[in-house]
Amino acid sequence: MNLHLKVLVVFLIGFSAIVDAASDLPIHHPLRADRIAIERPNSSRQFSYNVEKKFQGISDRFGSGDLDGAMESLESMMGWNISKYERAVVYQFMGFIFVQQDKIDKAIEVFKKVVDLNVLSNSQHQSTQFNLASLYGSQERWDLAIETLMTFYMFEKEPVSEAYIMTGIAYFQKGQPLEALPYIHIANVKATKPKETWLQLELAILFINKRYEEAIDVVKQLSTYWPEKERYWETMAGTYMEMQKDADALAALNLGYKNDAISKAETLENLARLSLYLEIPFQAASLIEKNLEEGNIENSEKNLRLLLGAWTAAREFNKAIEVIDILAPLTGEGKLYIQKAMLLNENGDWEGVQDATAKALNDEELENPGDVYILRGMAETELGNYDDAIESFTQAMEIGTETNKKNAEAWIDYVADRGGR
Repeated sequence: MNLHLKVLVVFLIGFSAIVDAASDLPIHHPLRADRIAIERPNSSRQFSYNVEKKFQGISDRFGSGDLDGAMESLESMMGWNISKYERAVVYQFMGFIFVQQDKIDKAIEVFKKVVDLNVLSNSQHQSTQFNLASLYGSQERWDLAIETLMTFYMFEKEPVSEAYIMTGIAYFQKGQPLEALPYIHIANVKATKPKETWLQLELAILFINKRYEEAIDVVKQLSTYWPEKERYWETMAGTYMEMQKDADALAALNLGYKNDAISKAETLENLARLSLYLEIPFQAASLIEKNLEEGNIENSEKNLRLLLGAWTAAREFNKAIEVIDILAPLTGEGKLYIQKAMLLNENGDWEGVQDATAKALNDEELENPGDVYILRGMAETELGNYDDAIESFTQAMEIGTETNKKNAEAWIDYVADRGGR
Protein backbone atom coordinates (compact mmCIF):
# COMPACT_ATOMS: atom_id res chain seq x y z
CA MET A 1 0.00 0.00 0.00
CA ASN A 2 1.56 3.32 -1.04
CA LEU A 3 1.85 6.30 1.30
CA HIS A 4 -0.98 8.30 -0.30
CA LEU A 5 -3.39 5.39 0.02
CA LYS A 6 -2.39 4.79 3.64
CA VAL A 7 -2.99 8.44 4.45
CA LEU A 8 -6.38 8.31 2.73
CA VAL A 9 -7.40 5.24 4.74
CA VAL A 10 -6.33 6.89 7.99
CA PHE A 11 -8.23 10.02 6.95
CA LEU A 12 -11.44 8.12 6.22
CA ILE A 13 -11.29 6.29 9.55
CA GLY A 14 -10.59 9.51 11.43
CA PHE A 15 -13.15 11.43 9.43
CA SER A 16 -15.86 8.88 10.20
CA ALA A 17 -15.16 9.36 13.90
CA ILE A 18 -15.46 13.11 13.47
CA VAL A 19 -18.76 12.70 11.65
CA ASP A 20 -20.18 10.46 14.37
CA ALA A 21 -19.42 13.16 16.89
CA ALA A 22 -20.77 15.91 14.63
CA SER A 23 -23.86 14.24 13.14
CA ASP A 24 -26.07 16.96 14.60
CA LEU A 25 -24.30 19.65 12.56
CA PRO A 26 -26.03 21.31 9.60
CA ILE A 27 -26.02 19.22 6.43
CA HIS A 28 -23.63 21.63 4.71
CA HIS A 29 -21.14 21.67 7.59
CA PRO A 30 -17.56 21.09 6.39
CA LEU A 31 -16.89 18.32 8.91
CA ARG A 32 -19.76 16.11 7.76
CA ALA A 33 -18.76 13.31 5.43
CA ASP A 34 -22.28 13.34 3.98
CA ARG A 35 -22.37 17.12 3.61
CA ILE A 36 -24.55 18.62 0.90
CA ALA A 37 -24.07 22.23 -0.14
CA ILE A 38 -27.11 24.43 -0.50
CA GLU A 39 -27.98 25.30 -4.10
CA ARG A 40 -27.59 29.00 -4.79
CA PRO A 41 -29.09 30.78 -7.82
CA ASN A 42 -26.41 31.08 -10.47
CA SER A 43 -27.95 33.12 -13.26
CA SER A 44 -25.64 34.59 -15.88
CA ARG A 45 -25.86 38.36 -16.23
CA GLN A 46 -24.48 40.86 -18.67
CA PHE A 47 -23.30 44.45 -18.56
CA SER A 48 -24.96 47.24 -20.46
CA TYR A 49 -22.93 48.58 -23.39
CA ASN A 50 -21.76 51.75 -21.57
CA VAL A 51 -20.83 49.86 -18.41
CA GLU A 52 -18.87 47.28 -20.38
CA LYS A 53 -16.91 50.00 -22.21
CA LYS A 54 -16.20 51.74 -18.90
CA PHE A 55 -14.95 48.51 -17.34
CA GLN A 56 -12.61 47.95 -20.26
CA GLY A 57 -10.95 51.29 -19.57
CA ILE A 58 -10.81 50.59 -15.82
CA SER A 59 -9.21 47.20 -16.47
CA ASP A 60 -6.56 48.84 -18.64
CA ARG A 61 -5.75 51.34 -15.90
CA PHE A 62 -5.64 48.62 -13.27
CA GLY A 63 -3.38 46.47 -15.43
CA SER A 64 -0.96 49.38 -15.99
CA GLY A 65 -0.75 50.08 -12.25
CA ASP A 66 -2.88 53.25 -12.26
CA LEU A 67 -4.84 52.26 -9.18
CA ASP A 68 -5.96 55.78 -8.28
CA GLY A 69 -7.21 56.41 -11.81
CA ALA A 70 -9.08 53.08 -11.81
CA MET A 71 -10.66 53.92 -8.44
CA GLU A 72 -11.80 57.36 -9.66
CA SER A 73 -13.53 55.76 -12.64
CA LEU A 74 -15.24 53.20 -10.40
CA GLU A 75 -16.42 55.86 -7.98
CA SER A 76 -17.84 57.90 -10.86
CA MET A 77 -19.92 54.89 -11.90
CA MET A 78 -21.68 54.87 -8.54
CA GLY A 79 -23.67 57.92 -9.76
CA TRP A 80 -24.86 56.08 -12.84
CA ASN A 81 -28.17 54.31 -13.20
CA ILE A 82 -26.71 50.80 -13.07
CA SER A 83 -28.17 47.40 -12.14
CA LYS A 84 -27.57 45.62 -8.85
CA TYR A 85 -25.31 43.18 -10.67
CA GLU A 86 -23.22 45.98 -12.19
CA ARG A 87 -23.03 47.72 -8.82
CA ALA A 88 -21.81 44.47 -7.21
CA VAL A 89 -19.05 44.17 -9.82
CA VAL A 90 -18.03 47.81 -9.20
CA TYR A 91 -17.76 47.07 -5.46
CA GLN A 92 -15.82 43.91 -6.18
CA PHE A 93 -13.34 45.79 -8.38
CA MET A 94 -12.98 48.45 -5.69
CA GLY A 95 -12.18 45.70 -3.21
CA PHE A 96 -9.37 44.39 -5.42
CA ILE A 97 -7.86 47.89 -5.64
CA PHE A 98 -8.15 48.51 -1.89
CA VAL A 99 -6.33 45.23 -1.25
CA GLN A 100 -3.55 46.31 -3.61
CA GLN A 101 -3.35 49.62 -1.74
CA ASP A 102 -3.30 47.76 1.61
CA LYS A 103 -6.50 49.50 2.67
CA ILE A 104 -7.93 46.41 4.31
CA ASP A 105 -10.81 48.05 6.20
CA LYS A 106 -12.14 49.63 3.00
CA ALA A 107 -11.68 46.35 1.12
CA ILE A 108 -13.74 44.55 3.78
CA GLU A 109 -16.42 47.21 3.58
CA VAL A 110 -16.95 46.91 -0.18
CA PHE A 111 -16.65 43.10 -0.23
CA LYS A 112 -19.40 42.95 2.39
CA LYS A 113 -21.58 45.04 0.08
CA VAL A 114 -20.91 42.59 -2.74
CA VAL A 115 -22.00 39.69 -0.54
CA ASP A 116 -25.09 41.54 0.71
CA LEU A 117 -26.22 42.30 -2.86
CA ASN A 118 -26.05 38.53 -3.53
CA VAL A 119 -26.32 38.85 -7.29
CA LEU A 120 -22.99 37.65 -8.63
CA SER A 121 -22.50 34.21 -10.14
CA ASN A 122 -21.86 31.44 -7.65
CA SER A 123 -18.10 31.33 -8.34
CA GLN A 124 -17.77 35.13 -8.02
CA HIS A 125 -19.90 35.25 -4.89
CA GLN A 126 -17.97 32.43 -3.24
CA SER A 127 -14.65 33.97 -4.25
CA THR A 128 -15.69 37.21 -2.56
CA GLN A 129 -16.73 35.34 0.60
CA PHE A 130 -13.38 33.60 0.66
CA ASN A 131 -11.48 36.88 0.14
CA LEU A 132 -13.51 38.47 2.92
CA ALA A 133 -12.61 35.66 5.32
CA SER A 134 -8.94 36.02 4.34
CA LEU A 135 -9.02 39.73 5.09
CA TYR A 136 -10.59 39.13 8.50
CA GLY A 137 -7.81 36.64 9.17
CA SER A 138 -5.14 39.16 8.15
CA GLN A 139 -6.53 41.44 10.87
CA GLU A 140 -6.68 38.57 13.37
CA ARG A 141 -10.45 38.90 13.60
CA TRP A 142 -10.77 35.18 13.95
CA ASP A 143 -14.43 34.94 14.93
CA LEU A 144 -15.48 36.89 11.84
CA ALA A 145 -13.13 34.82 9.69
CA ILE A 146 -14.77 31.60 10.93
CA GLU A 147 -18.29 33.00 10.59
CA THR A 148 -17.58 34.06 6.99
CA LEU A 149 -16.02 30.71 6.13
CA MET A 150 -19.03 28.86 7.51
CA THR A 151 -21.23 30.90 5.17
CA PHE A 152 -18.80 30.09 2.37
CA TYR A 153 -19.08 26.34 3.11
CA MET A 154 -22.87 26.60 2.99
CA PHE A 155 -22.83 27.05 -0.80
CA GLU A 156 -19.53 25.36 -1.71
CA LYS A 157 -19.88 21.85 -3.11
CA GLU A 158 -16.17 20.96 -3.02
CA PRO A 159 -14.32 23.21 -0.58
CA VAL A 160 -10.62 23.44 -1.41
CA SER A 161 -7.87 22.62 1.05
CA GLU A 162 -7.10 26.34 1.48
CA ALA A 163 -10.55 26.90 2.99
CA TYR A 164 -10.03 24.12 5.54
CA ILE A 165 -6.57 25.31 6.55
CA MET A 166 -7.82 28.86 6.93
CA THR A 167 -10.58 27.61 9.25
CA GLY A 168 -8.09 25.50 11.20
CA ILE A 169 -5.67 28.39 11.62
CA ALA A 170 -8.48 30.65 12.82
CA TYR A 171 -9.49 28.17 15.53
CA PHE A 172 -5.84 27.59 16.44
CA GLN A 173 -5.19 31.31 16.80
CA LYS A 174 -8.25 31.54 19.02
CA GLY A 175 -6.56 29.08 21.37
CA GLN A 176 -8.75 26.14 20.34
CA PRO A 177 -6.26 23.65 18.88
CA LEU A 178 -8.52 20.60 19.16
CA GLU A 179 -11.28 22.41 17.27
CA ALA A 180 -8.67 23.37 14.68
CA LEU A 181 -7.30 19.85 14.27
CA PRO A 182 -9.97 18.22 12.03
CA TYR A 183 -9.89 21.16 9.62
CA ILE A 184 -6.10 21.06 9.41
CA HIS A 185 -6.15 17.31 8.95
CA ILE A 186 -8.67 17.51 6.10
CA ALA A 187 -6.67 20.32 4.52
CA ASN A 188 -3.58 18.10 4.50
CA VAL A 189 -5.50 15.21 2.97
CA LYS A 190 -7.10 17.41 0.31
CA ALA A 191 -3.90 19.28 -0.61
CA THR A 192 -2.84 18.56 -4.19
CA LYS A 193 0.79 18.89 -3.07
CA PRO A 194 1.99 18.34 0.49
CA LYS A 195 2.31 21.60 2.40
CA GLU A 196 5.11 21.45 4.96
CA THR A 197 3.77 24.18 7.26
CA TRP A 198 0.31 22.62 7.31
CA LEU A 199 1.69 19.23 8.26
CA GLN A 200 3.89 20.86 10.90
CA LEU A 201 0.84 22.49 12.47
CA GLU A 202 -1.10 19.23 12.56
CA LEU A 203 1.90 17.45 14.06
CA ALA A 204 2.35 20.11 16.76
CA ILE A 205 -1.27 19.86 17.89
CA LEU A 206 -1.17 16.06 17.97
CA PHE A 207 2.12 15.98 19.86
CA ILE A 208 1.07 18.56 22.44
CA ASN A 209 -2.08 16.55 23.10
CA LYS A 210 -0.10 13.28 23.30
CA ARG A 211 -1.89 11.70 20.36
CA TYR A 212 1.24 9.89 19.34
CA GLU A 213 -0.24 7.25 17.03
CA GLU A 214 -1.69 9.96 14.80
CA ALA A 215 1.45 12.06 15.14
CA ILE A 216 3.54 9.21 13.74
CA ASP A 217 1.44 9.17 10.56
CA VAL A 218 2.05 12.90 10.05
CA VAL A 219 5.77 12.88 10.80
CA LYS A 220 6.20 9.95 8.42
CA GLN A 221 4.78 12.14 5.67
CA LEU A 222 7.13 14.96 6.59
CA SER A 223 10.18 12.67 6.57
CA THR A 224 9.05 11.12 3.29
CA TYR A 225 8.58 14.39 1.43
CA TRP A 226 11.53 16.17 3.09
CA PRO A 227 13.93 13.32 3.96
CA GLU A 228 16.92 15.67 4.13
CA LYS A 229 15.52 17.49 7.19
CA GLU A 230 17.01 16.10 10.38
CA ARG A 231 14.32 17.41 12.71
CA TYR A 232 11.67 15.11 11.25
CA TRP A 233 13.73 11.98 11.92
CA GLU A 234 14.42 13.28 15.43
CA THR A 235 10.72 13.97 15.96
CA MET A 236 9.76 10.54 14.69
CA ALA A 237 12.24 8.89 17.04
CA GLY A 238 11.09 11.07 19.93
CA THR A 239 7.46 10.19 19.27
CA TYR A 240 8.24 6.48 19.23
CA MET A 241 10.17 6.92 22.49
CA GLU A 242 7.09 8.55 24.05
CA MET A 243 5.15 5.47 22.94
CA GLN A 244 7.86 3.24 24.51
CA LYS A 245 8.71 1.81 21.11
CA ASP A 246 12.48 2.05 21.38
CA ALA A 247 13.18 -0.30 18.47
CA ASP A 248 11.02 1.82 16.16
CA ALA A 249 12.79 4.94 17.42
CA LEU A 250 16.13 3.38 16.54
CA ALA A 251 14.83 2.37 13.10
CA ALA A 252 13.75 5.96 12.46
CA LEU A 253 17.15 7.39 13.39
CA ASN A 254 18.94 4.71 11.39
CA LEU A 255 16.88 5.53 8.30
CA GLY A 256 17.63 9.21 8.73
CA TYR A 257 21.32 8.41 9.11
CA LYS A 258 21.31 6.30 5.95
CA ASN A 259 19.66 9.23 4.14
CA ASP A 260 22.56 11.46 5.28
CA ALA A 261 20.06 13.58 7.20
CA ILE A 262 21.56 13.07 10.67
CA SER A 263 24.44 15.45 11.27
CA LYS A 264 24.01 17.03 14.71
CA ALA A 265 26.45 15.69 17.26
CA GLU A 266 23.75 15.26 19.88
CA THR A 267 21.57 13.19 17.54
CA LEU A 268 24.51 11.03 16.45
CA GLU A 269 25.39 10.37 20.08
CA ASN A 270 21.75 9.54 20.88
CA LEU A 271 21.68 7.12 17.97
CA ALA A 272 24.78 5.39 19.34
CA ARG A 273 23.41 5.23 22.88
CA LEU A 274 20.09 3.83 21.68
CA SER A 275 21.90 1.20 19.62
CA LEU A 276 23.93 0.23 22.66
CA TYR A 277 20.83 0.19 24.87
CA LEU A 278 19.09 -2.13 22.42
CA GLU A 279 22.11 -4.43 22.43
CA ILE A 280 23.48 -3.58 19.01
CA PRO A 281 26.94 -2.57 20.27
CA PHE A 282 28.90 -3.09 17.06
CA GLN A 283 26.65 -0.63 15.22
CA ALA A 284 27.02 1.85 18.08
CA ALA A 285 30.80 1.56 18.15
CA SER A 286 31.20 1.77 14.37
CA LEU A 287 29.04 4.90 14.26
CA ILE A 288 30.95 6.63 17.06
CA GLU A 289 34.35 5.71 15.64
CA LYS A 290 33.45 6.93 12.14
CA ASN A 291 32.05 10.24 13.34
CA LEU A 292 34.92 10.83 15.74
CA GLU A 293 37.34 10.39 12.84
CA GLU A 294 35.30 12.70 10.62
CA GLY A 295 34.98 15.35 13.32
CA ASN A 296 31.20 15.17 13.46
CA ILE A 297 31.24 14.49 17.19
CA GLU A 298 33.67 15.80 19.77
CA ASN A 299 36.69 13.70 20.68
CA SER A 300 35.78 14.09 24.36
CA GLU A 301 36.16 11.90 27.41
CA LYS A 302 32.40 11.30 27.39
CA ASN A 303 32.37 10.05 23.82
CA LEU A 304 35.53 7.98 24.28
CA ARG A 305 33.89 6.25 27.24
CA LEU A 306 30.82 5.59 25.10
CA LEU A 307 33.04 4.12 22.39
CA LEU A 308 34.88 1.99 24.94
CA GLY A 309 31.62 0.60 26.31
CA ALA A 310 30.37 -0.20 22.81
CA TRP A 311 33.53 -1.99 21.66
CA THR A 312 33.67 -3.92 24.93
CA ALA A 313 30.00 -4.98 24.64
CA ALA A 314 30.69 -6.04 21.05
CA ARG A 315 33.62 -8.15 22.37
CA GLU A 316 35.99 -6.29 20.08
CA PHE A 317 38.66 -6.30 22.78
CA ASN A 318 41.55 -5.03 20.68
CA LYS A 319 39.44 -2.04 19.62
CA ALA A 320 38.45 -1.43 23.23
CA ILE A 321 42.11 -1.54 24.31
CA GLU A 322 42.98 1.06 21.66
CA VAL A 323 40.39 3.39 23.19
CA ILE A 324 41.73 2.80 26.70
CA ASP A 325 45.22 3.67 25.51
CA ILE A 326 43.86 7.09 24.52
CA LEU A 327 41.51 7.60 27.42
CA ALA A 328 43.54 6.35 30.38
CA PRO A 329 46.44 8.82 30.02
CA LEU A 330 43.89 11.65 29.79
CA THR A 331 42.15 10.73 33.03
CA GLY A 332 44.84 8.95 35.01
CA GLU A 333 42.16 6.58 36.32
CA GLY A 334 43.53 3.29 37.53
CA LYS A 335 40.23 1.52 36.88
CA LEU A 336 40.70 2.04 33.13
CA TYR A 337 44.01 0.18 33.32
CA ILE A 338 42.22 -2.53 35.29
CA GLN A 339 39.70 -2.81 32.47
CA LYS A 340 42.58 -3.03 30.00
CA ALA A 341 44.21 -5.75 32.09
CA MET A 342 40.98 -7.75 32.14
CA LEU A 343 40.60 -7.43 28.37
CA LEU A 344 44.21 -8.51 27.85
CA ASN A 345 43.56 -11.40 30.21
CA GLU A 346 40.73 -12.48 27.87
CA ASN A 347 43.28 -12.46 25.02
CA GLY A 348 45.92 -14.32 27.07
CA ASP A 349 48.36 -11.39 26.82
CA TRP A 350 50.06 -11.96 30.21
CA GLU A 351 52.83 -9.44 29.73
CA GLY A 352 50.20 -6.87 28.78
CA VAL A 353 48.31 -7.70 31.97
CA GLN A 354 51.49 -7.14 33.99
CA ASP A 355 52.03 -3.73 32.41
CA ALA A 356 48.39 -2.63 32.76
CA THR A 357 48.13 -3.70 36.42
CA ALA A 358 51.37 -1.89 37.25
CA LYS A 359 49.91 1.32 35.83
CA ALA A 360 46.62 0.75 37.65
CA LEU A 361 48.42 0.45 40.98
CA ASN A 362 49.97 3.90 40.45
CA ASP A 363 46.54 5.37 41.17
CA GLU A 364 46.52 6.10 44.90
CA GLU A 365 42.72 6.40 44.88
CA LEU A 366 42.22 2.99 43.32
CA GLU A 367 39.37 1.01 44.80
CA ASN A 368 39.94 -2.67 45.70
CA PRO A 369 43.65 -2.89 44.88
CA GLY A 370 43.53 -6.46 46.18
CA ASP A 371 41.67 -7.45 42.99
CA VAL A 372 44.46 -5.93 40.92
CA TYR A 373 47.16 -7.87 42.76
CA ILE A 374 45.20 -11.10 42.26
CA LEU A 375 44.96 -10.41 38.50
CA ARG A 376 48.65 -9.48 38.36
CA GLY A 377 49.63 -12.63 40.25
CA MET A 378 47.61 -14.78 37.84
CA ALA A 379 49.46 -13.29 34.85
CA GLU A 380 52.82 -13.78 36.54
CA THR A 381 51.89 -17.38 37.23
CA GLU A 382 51.10 -17.95 33.57
CA LEU A 383 54.47 -16.42 32.66
CA GLY A 384 56.23 -18.76 35.10
CA ASN A 385 57.39 -15.87 37.29
CA TYR A 386 56.43 -17.70 40.45
CA ASP A 387 58.32 -15.55 42.94
CA ASP A 388 56.72 -12.42 41.54
CA ALA A 389 53.36 -14.16 41.60
CA ILE A 390 53.68 -15.11 45.27
CA GLU A 391 54.69 -11.52 46.07
CA SER A 392 51.58 -10.21 44.29
CA PHE A 393 49.31 -12.67 46.06
CA THR A 394 50.91 -11.77 49.38
CA GLN A 395 50.16 -8.08 48.71
CA ALA A 396 46.55 -9.05 47.99
CA MET A 397 46.34 -10.79 51.36
CA GLU A 398 47.76 -7.74 53.17
CA ILE A 399 45.60 -5.00 51.67
CA GLY A 400 42.66 -6.81 50.08
CA THR A 401 39.27 -7.95 51.21
CA GLU A 402 38.50 -11.21 52.96
CA THR A 403 37.60 -12.68 49.59
CA ASN A 404 40.95 -11.50 48.19
CA LYS A 405 42.74 -13.19 51.09
CA LYS A 406 41.04 -16.53 50.49
CA ASN A 407 41.73 -16.37 46.76
CA ALA A 408 45.35 -15.34 47.34
CA GLU A 409 45.95 -18.22 49.74
CA ALA A 410 44.56 -20.67 47.20
CA TRP A 411 46.77 -19.22 44.47
CA ILE A 412 49.87 -19.32 46.66
CA ASP A 413 49.25 -23.04 47.31
CA TYR A 414 48.78 -23.56 43.60
CA VAL A 415 51.96 -21.69 42.70
CA ALA A 416 53.95 -23.55 45.38
CA ASP A 417 52.84 -26.87 43.94
CA ARG A 418 53.51 -25.77 40.41
CA GLY A 419 56.94 -24.39 41.30
CA GLY A 420 57.91 -27.49 43.22
CA ARG A 421 58.10 -25.75 46.54
